[in-house]
Amino acid sequence: MSSRAYFLASALAVAAVAGCYTGSPVDSTRGPSAAVDDGTNTESETPGETVLTPNVAAPTGLPCDVASVLNECSDCHGKTPSGGATTTLIGYDDLLVKPAEDPARTMAEIALARMKSTTRTMPPTGALPDARVATFEAWVTSGMPKGSCGESAPHDGGTVVVVPPEPKPDTPPTLTCTSGKNGSGRPGPTMRPGVACASCHEGGDGPVAFAVAGTVYPTLNEPDSCVGVTGTNILIIDAAGVTHTITSNEAGNFVRYTEFPLPYRALVISGGKIREMKTPQTNGDCNSCHTGVGKNGAPGRVMTP
Repeated sequence: MSSRAYFLASALAVAAVAGCYTGSPVDSTRGPSAAVDDGTNTESETPGETVLTPNVAAPTGLPCDVASVLNECSDCHGKTPSGGATTTLIGYDDLLVKPAEDPARTMAEIALARMKSTTRTMPPTGALPDARVATFEAWVTSGMPKGSCGESAPHDGGTVVVVPPEPKPDTPPTLTCTSGKNGSGRPGPTMRPGVACASCHEGGDGPVAFAVAGTVYPTLNEPDSCVGVTGTNILIIDAAGVTHTITSNEAGNFVRYTEFPLPYRALVISGGKIREMKTPQTNGDCNSCHTGVGKNGAPGRVMTP
């Protein structure tokens, strides 16, 4: 496979993850920039597009919708339990544990019972919305199938059309919330879309540190707290050449907790198109550059192609 196609296979998901856009959309002269975790990729090229047949990696960890539900509990059940909690509930293996005080049930079953309890509700600050409890219950009762949210994974294939970076406007833009909806201020995965969340969590204000976090929008100039686009893939290509796919949630937010070798490249993928961020990055706080008006050379928001 050509080096250009190899990069595009990786590029398929993260053109705008964090940092600033520079240079042309594609540089066909650079060497291989990414190595997918498993399997093989084949491709045929015509000018302007690449047809990809990606590998398929074994799923690991939690599905994204389940991870999103558990993130509501991360204030207490994070990597270091706090607030009276004694267990960590952020990974697949955490949910398989059968505690000594209740060896007949897994932590997943215990967590579900607490979510549904009317007397010992989890989280104790207030019951989760019924839809989120139903999502978790469906996963538990279906046998807890593994997923790959935030873990290393290849792109799901398709025809790729490279979309060039948007130019930064000469005059201050008007900020418009395309979705017409504001995100929640409540701690959790949908909290404060568009805001530089990783720096807040790094400073100790959040319960869990983020390796990469940001928000995907349909346009460049969206205000803070505006809900973004769900279901968009962000592809990280780390310094070791391994790719990591993250998917935006219902607020447009995306997050990866696990660290990886720096610097990294990033792409955003949607509808068979990619938007490429060419400059290698060491800062995982995407929204610190990708603000509503853009900072440090970024033209504006992390945006779907």
